Amino acid sequence: MRKIIPVLLMVALAPIAVAQGRFDAKVFAGLNMCQIDGDGAGSYSHPGLRAGVGTSFVLGSDLQSPWRLEVELAYTQKGSRIQHNDGNISLQYVEMPVMLSYSMLENRLRIAAGVAPAVLVGAKVTFYGAEDPGQAAKYKRMDWMPLTLAVGYRFTEHIGAEVRYQNSLLSDSDGAGAYRIWRSNHGEFNRLVTLGVAYQF
Repeated sequence: MRKIIPVLLMVALAPIAVAQGRFDAKVFAGLNMCQIDGDGAGSYSHPGLRAGVGTSFVLGSDLQSPWRLEVELAYTQKGSRIQHNDGNISLQYVEMPVMLSYSMLENRLRIAAGVAPAVLVGAKVTFYGAEDPGQAAKYKRMDWMPLTLAVGYRFTEHIGAEVRYQNSLLSDSDGAGAYRIWRSNHGEFNRLVTLGVAYQF
């Protein structure tokens, strides 16, 4: 119950904060083009959906500050297609990106960077058209540290588009594979580019 109370307070106070201009809110949807480093394939050939809601708030007392902290909650599909064995890895996550953003050109152009921790809610692996539950079970329940970079542009007061790049710094699976940053950090790593649109309230 103690964990629920702060969330309820945020929901109750959100309309007031939006009206004061400190917070904003958005809904978004987009297309992921994905690959998994360490799976033996190397192209962004696995498509996936990304959709969710988000908010951001001004950092500091100046409501015109270009610096904001962004928080999102999204459903996102990641994975990979492997040509040589007709393989397909489909991973479904619920993620919560937290990013620092900076706006320019009268708040039309925005750049942002942060991390997007994600919880695995579904995994399916097939080879030659046959499902392999054992391979699906090796994917971890958490993808703790996907580095996220985004560039967005608002065409109108409410409608904008975004390009996003994401690269997991920690392995999302158990077992051998590629390594990232240090040699003991080996396994498989989600990497994707997202093209999306958003409606800002």
